[in-house]
Parts: sequence; C-alpha cells; structure tokens
Amino acid sequence: MGRLISRAGSRTDRFLQIGDVFIRHGLGFLVEGLGAPIVGPLHRVRRSDPGERLSQPQHLRMALEELGPTFIKVGQLISTRQDLLPEAYTRELRKLQDDATVVPYSELVESLSGQPEETMLEQFDSIDSSPLASGSIGQVHAGVLNGQPVVVKFRKPGVLEEVHQDLEIISDLATLLSRYVPLAKQYDVVELSAEFSKTLLEELNYTTEATNCDRFGSFFRDDPELNIPRIYWEATTSRILTQERVGGIKISDIDALDAHGVDRHRLAVNATGAMCRMIFEFGVFHADPHPGNLFVRPDGAINLIDFGMCGELSEDFRDSMLPLLLGVTTQNVKQCSRAVIRLTNAHGRNVTPQEIEQDLGRIIHQYAGQSLDDLNLGRVLTDVMTLLHRHQLSLPAEAALLIRMIATAESLGELLDPEFDFIAVLTPYATAFVSRRISAEALLKRLTKITRETVDFGVEVPGSFRKIMGVIENGGFDVHLRADELEEIIDRVEVVGNRLVAGAVLAALVNGSAKIVSTQPEKYATWKSLLVGGGAGGAGLLGGYLLSSARLRIKRPKRRRRLGNL
Repeated sequence: MGRLISRAGSRTDRFLQIGDVFIRHGLGFLVEGLGAPIVGPLHRVRRSDPGERLSQPQHLRMALEELGPTFIKVGQLISTRQDLLPEAYTRELRKLQDDATVVPYSELVESLSGQPEETMLEQFDSIDSSPLASGSIGQVHAGVLNGQPVVVKFRKPGVLEEVHQDLEIISDLATLLSRYVPLAKQYDVVELSAEFSKTLLEELNYTTEATNCDRFGSFFRDDPELNIPRIYWEATTSRILTQERVGGIKISDIDALDAHGVDRHRLAVNATGAMCRMIFEFGVFHADPHPGNLFVRPDGAINLIDFGMCGELSEDFRDSMLPLLLGVTTQNVKQCSRAVIRLTNAHGRNVTPQEIEQDLGRIIHQYAGQSLDDLNLGRVLTDVMTLLHRHQLSLPAEAALLIRMIATAESLGELLDPEFDFIAVLTPYATAFVSRRISAEALLKRLTKITRETVDFGVEVPGSFRKIMGVIENGGFDVHLRADELEEIIDRVEVVGNRLVAGAVLAALVNGSAKIVSTQPEKYATWKSLLVGGGAGGAGLLGGYLLSSARLRIKRPKRRRRLGNL
C-alpha cells in the first residue's frame, strides 16, 4: 500500500514531485522526453535501497501508488489494456490498491459547510462516524435514512482539485511524449490520456454512478437472481451517494458459501449469465465485476454494487462484432483478420489483414481441436491482446473494458466451480445476439438508417454548394500568406503577365501580317518580302525580350517588401 503523497502547493511543485518519484523508481525516461535518447526498456532497475532489486513493472506500480489517487486510478485503467502494455505490466498493475487513509467524519462534514449537502445531511436519522470502507477518492459510512438502512459514500475533501491538477499534468506529459517519443505517438497517448481523464472525472461525479445503478436496476427488475441496490436521490449529489444497504457473503468466500449451503454451480451460472445479458442483450455492462462487488444472499441471489465504471457498446461496434464472432465459429481466419482491423486503431499505420493473418490463424487453430468444455476463453483473449500489442494495434476503450469483463466473468465462474464451462453459458446469448443482428427486422432497420443518411447527405449537398457560391460571390475565400511566400508569387505573376502581353502582341503581329498578304496577294506581291521580313523581325525582337526577361528574373535577387496585414 503506497503512502498518500502530500498535496503540492502549486502545479510546478506537483510536476517536480511526479518527476522525482518516477526518477527514484528508475522511470526517469517518462519525464525526460525532451529530445533525450530513449534506450530500450530496463528489465531490472535499482531503487535507493541497494539491497532491493525489483522489476520495472513492480517499480511502475509502486510509483503510481506513491503518487496518490489520480495515478492509482489511471494505473487501474491501464491494467485493463493488454493491447497497450505487455502482460507483465498489466498483471502487476492489477495489484494496485486504493489508498486506505481514513478521513475523520468531522472533516467530511466540515468540507460540506455552506454547501447544499450540509442541509441534506439533516434528513438522515443517523450516520456512523466509523467508515465501512475507505478508498483513494471516496469513503463509505453506514447510515439510516427515514428508517431505512443505507450506505453513504462521501467524496474526500480536496480530491477533485487534486485530480484536476494531476490530469492536466498527465495531459502535458502525454503531449511531450507524443512529440519526442515515436512509440508514444504511434499509440496516440494524447487520446489515451483524454480517454482516461473522461473516465476518471465521471467516477468523481456520484450522480453518474447513481444513474448507472438505476439503469441496471431497470434492466434486472424482474430477475430474481440479481439485485441492484436502490438509489435515494433525495440524498444524492455529485459529492454524496446514498443507496440501499445490501449485505451478503462475499462471492469469493468459498468456505462461507459452503457453510450456508449455497449451490456454487448455480451461483456461477447466474453470475456469468447476468454479465452475458449485459453484453449481448443490453449493450451496457458493469466494467469492474470483481469479487469485492458481488455479495451472495442466503437464498443464493446476488447483490451487485459499485457502478462507478460501466461500458457501453455502440450500435456500430456491436455490428462490427458480428463478422468476428462468425469468423471464429467458422474458423475463417481471413474474415477474423478483417474484423480485427475494423475493430482496432492502427495508430496511423496502414495495417492490412494479411499482416495479422498468420498470427491470428495460429491462435484460432491452436484451440480448434479443443472441445468447448476445455476452451479457456480468458487464455484466448490474452493471446489476442498479445497479438494486438505486437502489431501496435489497440482497441477502443469499450472493447478493452469488454474483454476485461469477459475474462473476469470466466475467472469468477471457475473460482466458484472448477468444472464450470463458461462457453456453455456464453454461447446461447451470443447465438441469440447474432440471430437478432441478422434478422430481417434488424437488416431492414440498418437499411432504413443507410437510406436516411443518404437522403440527409443529398439534402445537405445543395445547401453546402450554395454556401460555397455565396462565399465566391461575396469576394471569394480569404487566403493567408507569409510575406516571403507572397514575394515569390508576385514575381511569378509578373513574369507570366509579361509573357502573356508579349505573346499576345506577337500573335497579333503574325496574324495581321498574314491577313494583309492573304486578302490581296497581287497588290502586296511586291511588298511580300518586306512584310514577311518585318513580321519575322518583330517576332524575333519579342522572342528575344521574352528570353531576356526570363533570364533577368532568374538572376535578380528577391526584393524585400514591407507588407502589411493581408
């Protein structure tokens, strides 16, 4: 457990503090990106204690823990992205624990002085001053509201300001790294930092978690095997979350489950089946279903808590999943390769399906001979994530959370029942999902959407064209040029203009001479030689002028003009 680092007095102080922690853990290259040569990853680095030698993934975890709430949360998010980091790093980052420093209840209440929450607390019959749990961002207390047992989650004082400051620093570091470290640019760390910031800020706002909780409550309202706690909105704000207090046995406490006679096989099927429903039926899922968030009631039903992190699968993403699922089931490597490319971000590289076919084919064929009962989906997903990392491909955030959720569900099922067959639970939901997506009704819906988008595009084009014509009629487009660019353009225009004038005169002279001779050849027969000679001479003089002007223009140094704003 890392110590909570003291809050810095200024942004500069905090930046230096972060740099100091990284350097002490042998990770100085993360903050030295300004043109310094970046060597290959160190396999082992030395701390200030000469007797302690730890791996670089261990040092990264310890540095993040030492830096406090923001970095712990970011590390936990990165631990879900095996497409970004080698497995050794993600495995170590999964050990990150929220800081357990307890804030006295009196300080929590004092921080709400003068805020609407101060009056809101008067609604409670009582709130226990001793916390049930304490994390890096929030602290949970038991309470009673209108006679009902509840839990009250308080956001710790000063956390919001500290997180905002740290996220700004992380954004700046990401920008520097992407500018000077090619690998960081390839993986678009700027976009990743923005993605992590959005997720973390949503977790800081308890109304988001409350909304998620209500949403899942409506999904499973008629499911007797899964219970979602009720939210008390009259006592919930962005700083405080009040919900129904639910109890039960922690789902990973096997001895307690057995002592209460809980059917663990049935429990495994119900828990993983609920997660499959989230993915394939609702398109929204609990992104952190670890054992600490699931409690089993005496009747075997499950209480699911903590909806601070949820994932949502867009319609486009769910449609993109279809060819991948069909490709896996039919052992079609080419189809799987194309689907993987569509689902991933190639970071500006023009990755083709052929580049990953061999590796993907090896993964698919490796498990082809196994029965569904023997197939370890978590292992398959790990192999796929390793493939993506090798080819510098990354998944959209929703896909990364989805894969983590599936792997967690399978591990949970096997923990409850060593003979558990997760594929047998998942297959009916996936099959129904595919059937729905390729049904006549679904195809008609997508066709209607495409037609509407096409019509909208057709309607917008004339309007856009009219706008362009309006700009042209009102004086055209504003073009901004630097003075040196304009100088060169002026010179070229002068040369072209001179040549056009001379060419026009030359053409007129030749044409005029020809017409004079051709109209009355007998009359001008005696002058024929003079006219032809004069015309040729004039053409020669103009040609000489054109040639000399071009040479003078090449030799003449560029003029310096003082130009105003254009």
